[in-house]
Amino acid sequence: MSLTLLMLLGQLFKELHSLLVESGAPPTIVIDFILQVIPFSLTFTVPWGFLTAVLLVYGRLAADNELTSMRMAGLSLWRLSMPAIGMGVVLSALCYYINIEVAPRGKQAMSELVMTAAMDNPRNLINASQNSTKLDGIQLITDGRAGDRLTGVHIYPLPKPAKKNAKGDKNKPSTDKKGPMGNMEGFAEMHAESALVGDFDRATRELTLTLYNVTIEQEQENGRYINRPSLAEMPLKVHIPIRTQRKMKPNRFTNAEIAEVLEHWEAVRPIDPKVMERYKNAGTKLHMFPCASNLWDAAYTDTKFYHSSMKTKEERAFRTEGVQRASFACACIVFSLIGVPLAITARRRDTSTGFAIGILVAAVYFVALVFCETTRKSGGITPYIVLWVPNILGIAFAIWQHAKAKYRG
Repeated sequence: MSLTLLMLLGQLFKELHSLLVESGAPPTIVIDFILQVIPFSLTFTVPWGFLTAVLLVYGRLAADNELTSMRMAGLSLWRLSMPAIGMGVVLSALCYYINIEVAPRGKQAMSELVMTAAMDNPRNLINASQNSTKLDGIQLITDGRAGDRLTGVHIYPLPKPAKKNAKGDKNKPSTDKKGPMGNMEGFAEMHAESALVGDFDRATRELTLTLYNVTIEQEQENGRYINRPSLAEMPLKVHIPIRTQRKMKPNRFTNAEIAEVLEHWEAVRPIDPKVMERYKNAGTKLHMFPCASNLWDAAYTDTKFYHSSMKTKEERAFRTEGVQRASFACACIVFSLIGVPLAITARRRDTSTGFAIGILVAAVYFVALVFCETTRKSGGITPYIVLWVPNILGIAFAIWQHAKAKYRG
């Protein structure tokens, strides 16, 4: 319980700033965050707590000479370890289920909490001395905010990604003249002494701002900047997009979803996004078949997303995620094998020492797992073998400890 609380507080303090300050989320969202963190923390705390319990129970039995009596009755050390090993198998099965189903869904829900909070109340996206990065096409910074009144508003357009021309050279990035800022001409900078945050239209996802004493700098074709005449008041509609694509991180996908992603990627891999884009552009001209246009657009978006997200290293990470989860879930079995002879050897009566030994052994084991996890994006069969090394070494250490503790009790 204490280990779960410790990990929970660590994750909470890590994300608390972005949840409550940057996104203006209500304090009640912390409860949702806690509920999503608990399953993820159980993957660490269940094995850790189980090892501590084995050390304490068998250490007490050894200290009270109970194990000596059982050994004199003809029970071997392996036979005495069977209850712990059986419980380890059950807990490993539970951890495996958490790893493949519960924890990935919790991590995905955690990643969406900030976005959900921002979408529920987009007015809170604009905060003093912070760059509002969730706005579409612009960078907005304000010096101060009191209620809905902003002071010192600075707006900069975000450039489009550079595109290659026929010669393969990259053209200069340009801003969209008819993008999220409406029909306003392209501009280089915009400054306002103050602004008023207005209503948010959920249908169009546009947030209305009223700027006061506005100065606009516009870039000419020759690269010069000119100032437009200052405006005493100017309305501005800012578009706040919805993130429709899920981040391609394997730890946020269940095993079934990973299989679907890899199957989909194998189907999309041979398709050239440029060819799909030509079909999409041709489909938009078929006004008699709007459904075909929508289908081509969806196919192009899907193909482009997978080609940009599923690089070689990401694909390897997806393919080895299942092995990593299975290896991680075996921690309880390994700890049951290690804990019994280690407890007999230690012969400790106090709970603090058993707790300390449990933390030390589990820490070494988990650090080894994390170290081996760094090989997941390497090629070949290496990661499939290396990910099991901590378990193999743990079982070998347990066998050695059992041999040493054979005549102790």
